[in-house]
Amino acid sequence: MKSLQFVDRISGGDLKTRITADGYLVGEAKCARTGIQTYGASEMGLPGSGTINVYRPEDAVFNKDSLASYAGKPVTLHHPPVPVTADNWKDYAVGTVGETVARDGETVRVQFALMDGKAIKDVQDGTCQVSMGYTTPIEMRDGVAPDGTPYQAVQTGPI
Repeated sequence: MKSLQFVDRISGGDLKTRITADGYLVGEAKCARTGIQTYGASEMGLPGSGTINVYRPEDAVFNKDSLASYAGKPVTLHHPPVPVTADNWKDYAVGTVGETVARDGETVRVQFALMDGKAIKDVQDGTCQVSMGYTTPIEMRDGVAPDGTPYQAVQTGPI
């Protein structure tokens, strides 16, 4: 079993926002989800150019440690080339994830706030994908998800 970094993408229809009196953009977004997600082999550190179906069971996505890991994290406008830490936060962060993190159907819902004027304008102009970058244990094994979709890997631990 190895641990890999993943990027989830959720469409703008799952992004609900408003502007506060002081100009910040706050809202809620559905982000990580259960089920099958397809990644390129190279995204998973594997040779070749094919795709890999990764199954994410409920017990991994909604694990209490997984849910707790979202709270208070920085929000970036795009994917930074390195993990965001206290040492580089000013270089990449445009806001923060709030403390309210909850299951919403088969997805995780988070509250967030953007405080950077350029990032707020970009969102208002149409940048609306939410992507949660995270590291999680993955086991390469074939199987079939409950919906009948075959997979080649399964997320085995918390995010």
